[in-house]
Amino acid sequence: MNKNLPVIITLFICLIIGSSCNDNKDDGSRGFMSTATIIGDTTNGFYCYLDGGGLVISYDKNLADAERGYFSFYYNEEDWETSTNGEKFINNAHVVTWSKYEVIHPISQEEANDTNVAENCQLPSLLGIGYGYRGYFDLHAGFSTFNSITGEKIQGKISLVYDPQEQTQDSLKLQLYYNPNTPDDWSKTQTDYETVSCDISSLVNLQQWKDSVTIVVKSGDKEKHHTKISKNDFLKPGKH
Repeated sequence: MNKNLPVIITLFICLIIGSSCNDNKDDGSRGFMSTATIIGDTTNGFYCYLDGGGLVISYDKNLADAERGYFSFYYNEEDWETSTNGEKFINNAHVVTWSKYEVIHPISQEEANDTNVAENCQLPSLLGIGYGYRGYFDLHAGFSTFNSITGEKIQGKISLVYDPQEQTQDSLKLQLYYNPNTPDDWSKTQTDYETVSCDISSLVNLQQWKDSVTIVVKSGDKEKHHTKISKNDFLKPGKH
């Protein structure tokens, strides 16, 4: 028997452990996913304001046509910086768009009457309301129809209507109208679920809002759809 065999085995084990440790060495790269509001351009950078707080700056050109959505953010630890007012943010991150949200704007009851938004409307399936943040809140439902034969997809028309006379200082009431716009010759379809964002910044002066405001979305069903925001959440973020 080779007397050096135990030594050789010990060295081999140490080599494997050492190699494994080197392979798992932290290179400082990080990543996370979040819903965000995008403001900016390719020259000055895109300011990605994360829902719940936080700022990431990116120069990825694919963000040029994004306003709201769900994104992956990739950065290095050395990308953390501190602004002049002491706020920490991530600079020069790589951002991948997972889902870009359509943005809708509420209209008045008068405008809704003029455009007949209530025609051919129905309840969207599985309606849900997301949190409101920095000028937006999100709606989740079956807002699109998928043609199982051709593979085409069409999004319905979504309208949120407010009556100025119904509003109170602590409650923003909106009526949802959804017209699926499904072509008559689509014989085999499926409902496609997605998220849309409602830009409520135009309603900042609709009332003397209290510090806490409940957004109530009426859809025609018996369930109450609502979310809470602060008064400041009527305001969109601005560039630093």
